[in-house]
Amino acid sequence: MRAPALKRCVPLATWIVTLFTLLCVAGRIIGYGFLPADDALRHAAKVVSGKPWSEILVLRDGFIMDSHPGWHAILGLIHRRPGCSTETLVVLPVAGLMILFSLAALAWLRWPEAWLGALLAAATFCPVFIGRLALGRPYLFTMSVYVVLLVMWARLGERRPLLREILTTLFLIAAAAWIHGSFYQLILPAAGLLLAGRWRQAFRFGALWGAGSFLGASLTGHPWLFLDQCVRHLSGVFGDYFLANQLVAELKPMDGNGLMVLAVIAMLLWRARDPEWKARELGGPIFIMGLLGWLLGLKVSRFWLDWGLPAILIWLALELQEQCQHSVAFDSGKRLLMTLGLAMGVFLGMSSDRDGRWTWNLSKQYLTPDNPGLKGWLPESGGIIYSVDMTVFFETFYKNPTAPWRYVLGFESALMRPEDLAVARNVQWNFGDLRAYGPWVKKMRRQDRLIIPASWLPTIGPARTVASIPELEWLHAPNDWWIGRLPRKTGH
Repeated sequence: MRAPALKRCVPLATWIVTLFTLLCVAGRIIGYGFLPADDALRHAAKVVSGKPWSEILVLRDGFIMDSHPGWHAILGLIHRRPGCSTETLVVLPVAGLMILFSLAALAWLRWPEAWLGALLAAATFCPVFIGRLALGRPYLFTMSVYVVLLVMWARLGERRPLLREILTTLFLIAAAAWIHGSFYQLILPAAGLLLAGRWRQAFRFGALWGAGSFLGASLTGHPWLFLDQCVRHLSGVFGDYFLANQLVAELKPMDGNGLMVLAVIAMLLWRARDPEWKARELGGPIFIMGLLGWLLGLKVSRFWLDWGLPAILIWLALELQEQCQHSVAFDSGKRLLMTLGLAMGVFLGMSSDRDGRWTWNLSKQYLTPDNPGLKGWLPESGGIIYSVDMTVFFETFYKNPTAPWRYVLGFESALMRPEDLAVARNVQWNFGDLRAYGPWVKKMRRQDRLIIPASWLPTIGPARTVASIPELEWLHAPNDWWIGRLPRKTGH
């Protein structure tokens, strides 16, 4: 092949290398045997169980609808395929949603290697973000929608949106509301537009957000009930705690992610060398959303990890693309070599088993009825598992989706009955004082179980003990969990 013909292949080759790299990263992570630790497990188990949440959790009044109807409908379609297991319903979203997020960003780039550069920065300076990309949870669909809408509306400038842009916005917001339920999060691009001084665009987007959210809620058949429940769920998440440590990790304040801040500063200094670059470009909605997400992340880390950092990565990719266009020929071999180098960095940085992040679960043991050592120690039909650790719910429900018992705490403490939530908060407040479990112990029945991970137990010498709850008999179970039940009569 002649040199001119080879040059014509370079742009296509960069796309092939980029897409192949993203596929290899997802495949390698799955190849480790990785499974997420939380919501992806319960979404899969929910579909396999075929039961409403009211038959899985001990719910407070007023929460009767599934908050992720679309996601469970999609997983249900997959589950109906022959041979589809609970694990399959976890693995496919892990790979698929990770790739979807990258495709949402690549849709706006002519130089795909710029996105590889942004991902390499994330893998190097904020590895926790890479871990979140592999959680297989439907918020990644909402995050992908957010990226598309943010960039699309940022590129509109001051012109009115075209019909196709209006319809795309409506469709994506409706799909996110139906699939994820957190429709309110997609109002954030309007904040970026407003802070960028594009108030007309902000109000237009806001109107479409309202219409799209209602359209998505209408797909459930009960739009007002669905919207009301989502809002009450949100208020419960942030209204029923006293200390930040009582929140799940993603809702706690972040540490500022100083390394990524330095990476942004380095990019600004590098771009400032170009006489054609104007600092006023930082006043655009994309960079402003990154800055806003970082500031709000000092209170709740999800603002940074799910909204601010994706905006910053898009901004980094666009800046890298602009710099590449000025310094590298579109069809040069140098460009292909640069892409290959970035691809190798992304693959190694994202797929490496850093601190066991992709293999931690391989030695995990689960509570299942086929374990002879657990005979008589799992809840009986109609029983309840009492625990203040969500891990107990995620792992046990994942392995026992059709089991005839319920969980007092599931995937969100805001869904607990007030009296049970009060016990859970007391346990968290008086960490290590097992007397806080007293109200649960008093109302336990023969079929119920209290499960306490060893990490929640007080330390006496080198060991941890459950002796402070003598009303129950105990078994030291897999995962270093203690299972308590009412004492059995001799011979039972």
